[in-house]
Amino acid sequence: MRLELVDQEARNNILEDDKSILVSASAGSGKTTIMVKKMGIEINKITDHRTIAAITFTIRATEEIKKKAQQSIKKPFVVMTNDSFVENEITRPFIRDAFGPECLGDYSVEYGTQYKFTTANQGLEQLKRKNILGTFEDNKQNFKFKLALAIIKKSVPAQEYLTSKYRTIFIDEYQDSDQDMHRFFMFLKNELNLKIFIVGDSKQAIYMWRGAMSNIFELLAKEKFSSYELVTNFRCHKDIENYANLFHNPPYFENQNDIVSNVILKEYQNRHFTHFPISFSQLIDDNTIDLNKEITIISNVNNDAKRIAEFLNSNGYDFVFIPRTPIDEGLPNGFLLKELAMFTKNAAYTIYDFLEKIGNDERTQTKAEVNRIISGLKKSENLVVGKIVEIISSLASYLGVKIGAEEITKFCQSVCDPQFEMAFQMLDKKHKVMTVFASKGLEFDQVISFARYYDIQNNENMQNHYVCVTRAKEKFIMFIDKVEYYNHVLSTASKNGLNDAGKLFRYIG
Repeated sequence: MRLELVDQEARNNILEDDKSILVSASAGSGKTTIMVKKMGIEINKITDHRTIAAITFTIRATEEIKKKAQQSIKKPFVVMTNDSFVENEITRPFIRDAFGPECLGDYSVEYGTQYKFTTANQGLEQLKRKNILGTFEDNKQNFKFKLALAIIKKSVPAQEYLTSKYRTIFIDEYQDSDQDMHRFFMFLKNELNLKIFIVGDSKQAIYMWRGAMSNIFELLAKEKFSSYELVTNFRCHKDIENYANLFHNPPYFENQNDIVSNVILKEYQNRHFTHFPISFSQLIDDNTIDLNKEITIISNVNNDAKRIAEFLNSNGYDFVFIPRTPIDEGLPNGFLLKELAMFTKNAAYTIYDFLEKIGNDERTQTKAEVNRIISGLKKSENLVVGKIVEIISSLASYLGVKIGAEEITKFCQSVCDPQFEMAFQMLDKKHKVMTVFASKGLEFDQVISFARYYDIQNNENMQNHYVCVTRAKEKFIMFIDKVEYYNHVLSTASKNGLNDAGKLFRYIG
């Protein structure tokens, strides 16, 4: 246990600062904890009718915030997903004021291809004529947030409503924001003078394919924020934290005096994994890894992961291959859909498990109603598109969330295609093989991966590399099957004043 945190001053200042705040929070640094502490401080400063809002991307994150906040915050506050916030607080109540009586607040949200468009004007016309809110053909544009910004710019009542209701807006996982979300939030700050608290980590921005901006923190640097950085990693062993810092947070890299034993670089030349069980057994035999603890192998190609598990199991080990499913691809409601898929495909997973995981009210009537809605998914004959759409739509309506057609399609693929079966079985097993996308947000005692997946010497796959390394709590092992990776490690260490490789990693030939 550390007696003094390198970022303790930043943590203290975050709680004391009364301005808009930007927190860059590394993996395992307790970002949710400090955000909830700040929420409590901010809400206790309020002496009038206003409150605070905490908004994030997923239901899972909103439930985590609620759970932590209810222990210390006694005043009412708002927790929503990003989409729910703009829909419920801006678009539905104020669209008529901004765009006229032909725009109704009871529109339906549709994600089908027949409702897509190329320009915002086309989207607005569809909304007026058909009372349907669709989406851009380009998934890097966000019509919901473009529309919300247009409304709030035109509607004085919308502006007055937000400024009279909220004192501070807390925004989580900001690294996943797209350009339209960023413009919207900066309008709240710069034009409505709402105080904004942002927390995120550019090193974990692995969803750029769906519109997240790689330079989001560079844009934020141009805004007037009090900026702080949290780097202390409470999850990982210090050796692992330091190894990650070398590439992803160089100012906090330390030239340690001790020889390192918890980060291992293992020479490996077999491209097809046929010899991997032999190398793995050697690590067991020399006590480099402990078979009695969690071991997760991160292999970023599904076929590679599957073969690794097969090779290991044919040599007497017991690994489960957890494929990356379509609902692992950073969907807004991915966590809810993953738990629903668990309920659907795992006979041992009950309605009680589902309600506990999604953090919903477990009163008898709630359990009975949710069970009535989703129980049909337990029957294989109901795993057809039409029935699944009907069930998920009913559940979304009951829970008060918006689940898009694309999300439902990916849920159907995940539960109907046999290749994804193991993603929803035996997830409590200690020994797993999975992709870095499936591992995001999780942690394991020991993690093994392969240099072939990370072209960090070319400044590529950096976010995936950071997520991979920081999943490990006790031990991280990288199999060196690409010499460029190893050379980059040595050269980067040398540039940072470390010439004794043994103080960064243990090398096994």
